[in-house]
Amino acid sequence: MKDLEIVLDDRPGALAEMGDALGQAGVSIEGGGVFSIDGSGIAHFLFNDGADAAGALRSAGIRVAKERDVVTLRLRQAEPGQLGALARRMADAGVNIEIIYSDHDHNLILVVDDEARARAVSAEWMRERSSVAPAKRHRYETSVHWSAGDGPGTTNYRSYARAHTIGAEGKLPIAASADPAFRGDATRYNPEELFVASISACHMLWYLHLCSTSGIVVVDYRDEASGTLELGADGSGRFVNVTLHPAVAIRFGDVQAAIDLHKRAHELCFIARSVNVPIEVKPEVFVS
Repeated sequence: MKDLEIVLDDRPGALAEMGDALGQAGVSIEGGGVFSIDGSGIAHFLFNDGADAAGALRSAGIRVAKERDVVTLRLRQAEPGQLGALARRMADAGVNIEIIYSDHDHNLILVVDDEARARAVSAEWMRERSSVAPAKRHRYETSVHWSAGDGPGTTNYRSYARAHTIGAEGKLPIAASADPAFRGDATRYNPEELFVASISACHMLWYLHLCSTSGIVVVDYRDEASGTLELGADGSGRFVNVTLHPAVAIRFGDVQAAIDLHKRAHELCFIARSVNVPIEVKPEVFVS
């Protein structure tokens, strides 16, 4: 991989002419950028074959000022401070980073004044980061809204309604309340039901995925899940068990294999792995 420093006229169409010259020669740009400095456009672009790119540009009358090797490495993009840590490592090794940008595969591209030292730093950096795989993170945001409305608010335990809404951006709200045993509205979902439903739905989605990659064709899936909440003398409570009863209809595949996949689905389920309540799965599989 080569970085080319390309000098363009600072006028409309100069970049288009560069792109046309490269396109006509069948040369692709792998990364880079262009900046206007002191009346000239200074571009740094990355090419798999620097000689072919330079030849195409010079044939079109476009000046190529420099052609240089690059150092390529990866940062953990979701982890703040990566660029600073790498730059400090390079500085401590006496390496001056002259040009920096990213390629189309999200690699960091460096042009430096001491390539040998920079490659040594890069190799050590990559070894350290490959020894521990970075964790991917997904963030979920929901909103809960309750209002006293025309009521007196929480003046006492019996004075306020338990009705509230649960929402997420771009989605219809869920009408929720407390369980009727706790003065809630029986026509609305309560947190305990949603907890059990989350475990059930997560298990189902993993199970369908596993079947799809195991040659088992599922055509119907129903689960009548249940959970038991135990209350303490002080009013606190905790779930002591959750049981899933998935009934699965398959059109193609081995019935026993379809049953066995429930164990793996439970092991992989995000929600099941995040709670400490015992979860039992009692599956049924039948051929449709």
